This record gives sequence, C-alpha cells and structure tokens, in this order.
Amino acid sequence: MTVSYRCDAGIAVLTLDDVPKRNALSRRMVQRLNDCLDRAQREGARAIVISANGPSFCAGANIDDLRTGWMEGGDPDTDPLQFFKRLAEHPRITVAAVQGIAAGGGPEMTLACDLVVAGPAAGFIAPELGHGVIPPLGLALLPSIVGRHRAMDMILSRRKVSAKEACAIGLATHSAEDEKVEPAAIELARSIVHAIPPGALSVAKRQIARYQELDWGTILNSPREVPAAEWREGLNAFVEKRKADYTPFWEIADKSQNSID
Repeated sequence: MTVSYRCDAGIAVLTLDDVPKRNALSRRMVQRLNDCLDRAQREGARAIVISANGPSFCAGANIDDLRTGWMEGGDPDTDPLQFFKRLAEHPRITVAAVQGIAAGGGPEMTLACDLVVAGPAAGFIAPELGHGVIPPLGLALLPSIVGRHRAMDMILSRRKVSAKEACAIGLATHSAEDEKVEPAAIELARSIVHAIPPGALSVAKRQIARYQELDWGTILNSPREVPAAEWREGLNAFVEKRKADYTPFWEIADKSQNSID
C-alpha cells in the first residue's frame, strides 16, 4: 500500500508509505491519495493531515511517470498536479506534517496545504530545473509565500532549505520535535476545527483563494511548454546516473539570440 488512511475524531490522516522509493509520487500513489480524499469526505472529516513514514517526506515525482506522460499531460486521477489542485481547493483544513526531506513534488504538496508543520530533519528542495523540468505549483505560489528573490534562489540554486529557515521565511508555519511532527499536525488541526464553524471556514478559504487567485489552466499546462528534448535529456541522465549535457541546447539558444540581435 502506497498510502495508509485513518480517521480519528474527525481528523483524517493520509500517510505516504512507499519508504523504499522515498515516498516518490507515482501514478499509483496519486490515485490512492485521491481515493483517500474521497473517503475523508464520505466520513465527514473536518481536517486532512498529510504525513509520511520513513526518513523522507516525499522525494518528488516518480521519474518513469514523468518520462511517460506527466510532462505532456496525464489522467486527472493519477496526475500529481491535479491532486495538488484538489488539495489547494479543499474546503476543510489541510496540514502537511514534514518529518524529512521534501523534494520536487514534495514541497509543492506542502504548498497546496493550508499549514505546514516541520520537524528538525525536514528539508525543502526544488531540484527540477537541474533535470530539465519545472515545479509548476512552486512557480505559481513560492513568490507570494517567501518573496520573489527567495523563490528564485530556491528554484535556480536548487539548494536545501532547512526546517529552521523554512519556518523563518514562511515555507513552514509550525515546528515540532522529532517523532512528534504528525501528532503536532493532528493536534493543530484539531485545535482549529474545534474552535471555528465549518461554514465560516469554507468562506474564509474561498475568499483567500479569490484574493490570491491561481491560474490553474496555466499551471496544469506549463509542463508542456518545456522543450521535450531538454526534459528527456535531464530525466534520462537521472535514470542513467550521469550528468546531464545541456550544452547543445545552450548553443542553439545562443545562435537564436545572435540572429535576433
């Protein structure tokens, strides 16, 4: 099972549980996450907590799935971007409990949540450009959360942002000790839903979304704008455990620029 589910006192907990693959988002995992969201709605969950087992929160998108469909648009039920959209628009409280490294699609999943609890071992990395791909939701949301320059730094340098820095810049909203990240996220969600009514909550979330409206059409379509030859080289290099060679693409870009000048 790639995702486990439980619901206790109105708090649904979706736990990423593909530890050997560092909880990388695969088609199977995304489908399971969607199924769990459906179940949480049927059971009347008041809040959703997304946590993970193992040393990694989420290692990003499954590379094989990126190479064989996601970069060119995929099935809404198994496409991580579609799941992030659903999570971002969810009418209930959503909390990410990040106990380890969140890379690629991992930080994007936390960006789609309302609140983020980070443990000491948490780290946030946006490595996509190095693989010839992009972080669509990160490009849309990071600047408004951490500021344009910090967003550019994360995306261009691809460095790891520690839990301490993440809390300082707003990438995470709360911190917790080791082994207490998930319980802290659950207690945070419980404290909120026990103190506010559902109607006001839904209106507040809708209004925030309106004031900071996302162009989901552009977000969902943006991977298709990346030159296919570039992402194929980047992803193939990752699979083949070699350094990607982007020199030919820079040479073409230089010639194109010179002809314009």
